[in-house]
Amino acid sequence: MAELPRILLVEDDSRVAALIADMLEEADYTVDGPYATLADGMAALATRFPAGAVLDLALRGSDAGLLADDLDAYGIPYVFCSGAARHEVIGTHPHTPVLAKPDGIRHIVGTLNRLIH
Repeated sequence: MAELPRILLVEDDSRVAALIADMLEEADYTVDGPYATLADGMAALATRFPAGAVLDLALRGSDAGLLADDLDAYGIPYVFCSGAARHEVIGTHPHTPVLAKPDGIRHIVGTLNRLIH
């Protein structure tokens, strides 16, 4: 049996993280996470490379910029899912899809499918 594609989920709001994780699992992805901090997300990436990632921009005490840089370096597709309409990380990663919370969450699976497959 083939292994399901792994998606790294870095989201510090536990309710939003649970919703996204459920959506990803229903779409036949394996969820790695959720991780609530940049450090935990970076450690997870260093341990096992995912097929893709969903990143909240604003995390506890930091942002997802360094993690996005690493995903770019490894050629791993990802999306930002955030309540912040403007954030400096968006400017440094202009080709990354940005899905606004809460409405954009429903587009995560479709967006990841287009990026990964």
